[in-house]
Amino acid sequence: MIDQDSLVAEIRTLHDDLALWLGTPDARDALARFGDQLHREFSMVVMQGAVVARDQLLAGLNGAGHSMPGLTIDIVDIDVLHRADDCAVARFREIHHRPDGPAARLTTGLLVADAAARNGLRWRSVHETAVL
Repeated sequence: MIDQDSLVAEIRTLHDDLALWLGTPDARDALARFGDQLHREFSMVVMQGAVVARDQLLAGLNGAGHSMPGLTIDIVDIDVLHRADDCAVARFREIHHRPDGPAARLTTGLLVADAAARNGLRWRSVHETAVL
């Protein structure tokens, strides 16, 4: 069974890498770590409702480095919905502390077991919903 502590660590670490890439200059290593954690068939449903594939997401992020100086992302209210040997599903709240003020979203992620990945997990799918 996927270890819950590893799952929580991966959720937090991925978002730390994202915040580092978007919030600080010259953090290309953070973007590389972020991209390495996404399954080759990764896709996500963004807050506007569109489905975005891995390559499309990474292309957009590539041009967004340091676009939100000082960004941090807090991960709270992690609810592990399912854990098995091959995958886990978790729902959590992301609080983005941006220059123009905080914004929150509710996120559900499917992570699959992968011994070669950080924390033994790789992101397969994400669904984000804005929290008003």
